[in-house]
Amino acid sequence: MSMDIKQEQIVHRFVKRFEAALLGFTESIAARGIEIEPVYFGHTVARSARHYARNYAKVHGLLQIFGDRRLSTLNSIYIPQKFQTHTSIRNFESVDELEEAFSYDLQRGNRSKGNNLLGLNVANEEAYLTILGQPATGKTTFLKYIGLEALQYPESRYKHDLIPVFIPMWKFSHSGDQLLEAIAEEFEKSKFPHSQELAIWLLERGKLLVLIDGLNEAGSSQQQLSKHFREFVKTYSKNRYIVSSRLVCYQNSLGQFLELAMQPWSDLLIQEYIHKWFAIAYEAKDVETDVSTGLDVASEEAQRCWQIVQLNPIARDLANSPLCLSLLCLLCDRHYSFPSHVSGLYEKAIHLVLEEQVLKCQALTHEGRNILSTDILEIFLTEIAYKSFEMRRTTIPLSEVSDHLQIVLTNCKGSLQNLDIDFAIKVLQQMGICKIITSESTSGTGLAICPNFTFSHITLQEYFTARYIYQHQKIGQVVTNHLNDRHWQEVFLLVSGMMMGNAEELLLEIEAQAITYINTSKLQDILDWLDQVTFNSQGEYKNVIKRIATLFLARPRFLVELSSALRLTRVLGTARDLYQLFDNSLDFDPIFAADLSMSLAHALDFDSTTELNLAIQLCSQLEQVLNPVKFDQKYINFAVLNSRLQALVSQTPSYDQSFEIREEFRNQIGRIWLQTLYLPAELNQISLQEIEALDSYLYANLLMIKCKNMAISVSLKKWQKIESQMLKIIK
Repeated sequence: MSMDIKQEQIVHRFVKRFEAALLGFTESIAARGIEIEPVYFGHTVARSARHYARNYAKVHGLLQIFGDRRLSTLNSIYIPQKFQTHTSIRNFESVDELEEAFSYDLQRGNRSKGNNLLGLNVANEEAYLTILGQPATGKTTFLKYIGLEALQYPESRYKHDLIPVFIPMWKFSHSGDQLLEAIAEEFEKSKFPHSQELAIWLLERGKLLVLIDGLNEAGSSQQQLSKHFREFVKTYSKNRYIVSSRLVCYQNSLGQFLELAMQPWSDLLIQEYIHKWFAIAYEAKDVETDVSTGLDVASEEAQRCWQIVQLNPIARDLANSPLCLSLLCLLCDRHYSFPSHVSGLYEKAIHLVLEEQVLKCQALTHEGRNILSTDILEIFLTEIAYKSFEMRRTTIPLSEVSDHLQIVLTNCKGSLQNLDIDFAIKVLQQMGICKIITSESTSGTGLAICPNFTFSHITLQEYFTARYIYQHQKIGQVVTNHLNDRHWQEVFLLVSGMMMGNAEELLLEIEAQAITYINTSKLQDILDWLDQVTFNSQGEYKNVIKRIATLFLARPRFLVELSSALRLTRVLGTARDLYQLFDNSLDFDPIFAADLSMSLAHALDFDSTTELNLAIQLCSQLEQVLNPVKFDQKYINFAVLNSRLQALVSQTPSYDQSFEIREEFRNQIGRIWLQTLYLPAELNQISLQEIEALDSYLYANLLMIKCKNMAISVSLKKWQKIESQMLKIIK
């Protein structure tokens, strides 16, 4: 069966499914006083549904491999993704939200927990999914794959008769845009009549699979978005939802959503992807007149690439990202060597493609027009990337881009000033670096089509943003303005990789900015206490490792507000990530579990016996986990703390006694905890602003180490000094 016939059958089935989903719609809308002619409406819906299905398959079912002008089908390159369950430290605005989320967890049981979960299977089982992962690991591709499977129902492996709606996060970059309007706009683009009412009808009846891509790319705050999504899903709970986000930016959980983290690719999957990449790349090459011979050559080249990747540990590490792996394939195909870090990989591959494309375009120039060079294209890309990234925008109106680039050209030498902007942008599109997407906006004359410029992948935008920062010496400015914004993490890492021999400048800027976050006496007391109690400890760890580990002991506890307690637990998540960059011998999971239990017991007003038992259990967990630090018994003596807590057992009030009595007992537990461990007396009065400042401080140190690891070379002497001062007040 030819592909065209198969596609038309898919479209035909989709139209029938859409019509079935709208049974009763005309009567409902007419009852609300909206005039509608049923026969005309039926014809219009059928035509619009055909357009929707074809356009969906074209937009989300085709992709452009970097450096290749042709479009390939997603299925020709897609690798089935494996996941593992991820438990984030969630934020809840109320106890009701907390109980609701835990109710969903109990309903799930164990059916979607563990490692090596096949994404399609979980998507079939779970109505609400959050897909988390590192940059460029295939989150968007997975959402598109599930959407295409839903489009082809029932001849597909997705088992739900739903209409897929793909919402890229850039649609929320403008104030006022909401999820309902974004869904309605997707139907409006296919000329569905009454698109807003139609969207509501389908949502109310649970007929949609809503795919929201790139939560980390939103212009509004994560907290606002999370709240909006929770409310939307609660209103239209019968539908199925899949949301994607970078793991580092995922700060506000969506509550009832099952969180899945993408697993690194195995050697088998990497090898499979390499073979698919070369099969696509060589399909268009006239390697031999015989097609089968051409495929043999592609297979041989793929095997050669795989062997090189296996022998090169740096390349093997980079190959965990589909985007990076495709760039490695490109370099291998052109017989170029592999770089030693991700910044170099982007630079080498992009420069290669730029050179090839500029050479092809030389024949298109005439009368001094359209004189392209790799330099001018890089200037264009770095200017656009930095300008848009600073404004937290992944899309910019094409007219705005053209105007800005025209200004850039006026500063160039005379032979380049005649370059046609539209021609340059067309060249960049052909390379797969950027694309032009259209949206509709309402003007005085009706709907207007607005072309927008966007990078084909946000990682490319981040790379060119980093290039701009490095070239224009804006490191200090960017550190001051964006260090505590996780949205900028990849940019910082890319900048570090670009700094050949002077990465210390970036590290010292981060260190100086990090210190400014410890801006209250309470925060300074915490760091002083860490230094004091670890100074004479006998454990065979670096002092910085001891201080990080001891932070789990210094964490303020027995807080009144649940939201503050949960945020502090999340801060410890950052501390654990920081610790794991140095060492992996201590397992902090039991402390997290005990802390969370104590916070919930307090928030839900458990009986005093339970709360005391949880405090004793936490003491035991801390002793077991932190025992290798070998604290000086003068400062940290868990046996004394345990005995003093045990002494309270006989004084425990019953649940029948007044709340005031039970609250005083809880405070007594807190006082014993602080006094026995010689913790700062005001620790439990830490404010939300101080918690956020502590989180920013720990994250800055975490990022600093990641940048050091990304850099090609760093002065050992300077780094040892920086490391010795982490989590310590320098006087």
